[in-house]
Amino acid sequence: MIREATLSERSLVADITRRSYAQYEAQSDPAFWVKYEKSTETTLMTANSATRLVLEYQSKIAASVLYCDPSEWKINEKSIKNPYPEMRLLAVLPEFRNLGIAATLIDHCEQRASAEGFSALTLHTTILMETAKAMYERRGYLRYLEVDFEPTPGFHVWGYKKEFKTIV
Repeated sequence: MIREATLSERSLVADITRRSYAQYEAQSDPAFWVKYEKSTETTLMTANSATRLVLEYQSKIAASVLYCDPSEWKINEKSIKNPYPEMRLLAVLPEFRNLGIAATLIDHCEQRASAEGFSALTLHTTILMETAKAMYERRGYLRYLEVDFEPTPGFHVWGYKKEFKTIV
C-alpha cells in the first residue's frame, strides 16, 4: 500500500532514507557525506513543495520517496528550471530490496505525474548509485542535462527524464 506519510512520520522517512543510503558513505568524501546527510534530512523534514510517500509491506513502512512539484533553484551560480515533477530520495530499506518495491513507487510517481497532465517525470542520481541508475535507464529514463548540477566541485548530480507516451 502506498500512501502519504503523516507529519509525525517525517522522522521515520528521514531514518529510512539514512539507512537506505548508508551504503554510499564509504565511497564518499567524509566532509561531503556529512553535508549530504544534513541536506537530505532537512529536505525530508521541511520541504513544503514535496509529497512524502511511503510504501507499507507486511504492515511495516519499507520504503519512501518524495514527489516534488516542478521547481526552480540556484546552486553554485547555476540557475536550474525543471518544468516537470521530480521523484526524489527514493529509499528502500535493505531488508526489503529485490521485492519490486522501488518499481512500485516509481510506477506510482509516473502515474501521478501523467494524471496531473505532465508529459514527463524527472529525477537525479549520482555515480554512487549505479544500481539505481541502471534501473532508471531500463525503465526508459534518459539524461536530462538541463537539470544537472555540482553541489561540491567534482561531485556531479545527473538529471534524468522519462517522457510519457501521449495517446492521440
